Amino acid sequence: MKIRLTLAAVLLVLALGTKAQPADSTRTSQGRAAALTEKMKTELSLTDDQYPQVQAINQKYVQRNQEIWTGADGRFAKFKALKSSQKDKDKEMKAILDKDQYKKYETMKEEMKAKAREEYKGRQGQ
Repeated sequence: MKIRLTLAAVLLVLALGTKAQPADSTRTSQGRAAALTEKMKTELSLTDDQYPQVQAINQKYVQRNQEIWTGADGRFAKFKALKSSQKDKDKEMKAILDKDQYKKYETMKEEMKAKAREEYKGRQGQ
């Protein structure tokens, strides 16, 4: 009887957890790139000329990072590859953004890192 109750409770939690997750377009690489570009458009006040360039860069690196993340390499190798990818992206962004925009971009990156860490800690505690 205890096993059945435990199993039912686990299934209920899984069902609620699955339903609570948003069914949005950020689950695809194109959706993530588009959402990031829109956030950057607002927060960095991108010009009409900058927007398509930033969009292309975001798409490129979201796809690259997805390939790294799902690759067969170990965690340390993935970490190094992702860090290298971020450096490459930063160089490309620096060429497009002005000094003030780039400062805001750096701040935005740090905020996103902090948020990701908090979400990771929250998942680990469950």
